[in-house]
Amino acid sequence: MIQSFLLHSGTTVREPSSLDSIKIGACLDLQPNGRSRVEVRTPDGRPLGWLPPEDAQMVTDLIHHGAVTTARVMGLIPAYGRSRVQISIEVQPQAGSLQ
Repeated sequence: MIQSFLLHSGTTVREPSSLDSIKIGACLDLQPNGRSRVEVRTPDGRPLGWLPPEDAQMVTDLIHHGAVTTARVMGLIPAYGRSRVQISIEVQPQAGSLQ
């Protein structure tokens, strides 16, 4: 399991209302974009933000090697100007793909 957070969440999200709809425990989609960028989206496709580069690279490598990832909201921390969204990423290897 990988513990991470969203970059560019809150008021800097391209669609600020996206944060209004997420709750603790909500599933999120991870969309790799190159080797070191992973966009985080709501299940209906609205962008929320990005994983930090170090976490994004790790997640992208795992997905590239056949792992299935599931991201969930673990915490919403209010802050001045933007909320911090903590997420947890479960990694499940496909049978025989990660050794």
